[in-house]
Amino acid sequence: MGCGRSAFHSENRRGKLRKSATFIAVVHWLSVWCLMVACRARSSEHTATARGSPVSSTAPSASEPVRAPDVLYVPTPQPVVDRMLELARLTSSDVVYDLGCGDGRIVVTAAERYGARAIGFDIDPARVAEARAKVREHGVEALVSIEQKDIFTLDLKPASVVALYLLPQLNVRLLPQLEQMRPGSRIVSHDFDIAGVVPLEALTLRPPGEELPHSIYFFEIPLKKTE
Repeated sequence: MGCGRSAFHSENRRGKLRKSATFIAVVHWLSVWCLMVACRARSSEHTATARGSPVSSTAPSASEPVRAPDVLYVPTPQPVVDRMLELARLTSSDVVYDLGCGDGRIVVTAAERYGARAIGFDIDPARVAEARAKVREHGVEALVSIEQKDIFTLDLKPASVVALYLLPQLNVRLLPQLEQMRPGSRIVSHDFDIAGVVPLEALTLRPPGEELPHSIYFFEIPLKKTE
């Protein structure tokens, strides 16, 4: 009888774990779906966000109107952040731009672990405030700044590394800016590649606690176009 109860409880625990993993997977893909729906709904507008170098409290100027974000915010899991920066071969001499910086975890990690300068760009004032709070919390104000900007208006030439977690069509819209970066500059993109461009490396990883894998794409300037 004791063995029967033990087997029952064990199976019950396994069932709960399976349900939990399924729930996490559904939430992840629902978030990605929401990103795509939001982007298509605003595809006629010029909007977006960005990430990466030293912390300033730059606010949008009176001539730069604040627009609604093209996408909903979905944070990049920290293990994916870590792998993105490893793949970019980050060093203390790099300047990182994070386009759509969200809560600032990529730029904070770049400064904290590598001593790199980083600037996070986001059009959403709530995300900007959250990212600045994280910068202060981690004490990296000397290396990281967060700016409220439309990423499609940015000059990316000062950056040696650009981090992306945008939708495919937004990555393509950034191409003219990305192609102006200096030779040897690197681009890392979470989950989505850049149509018409061949990544030098692509990998997948499954962070602990997540059932579905995440993809990372690595590019280098000059970009290698598809035939």
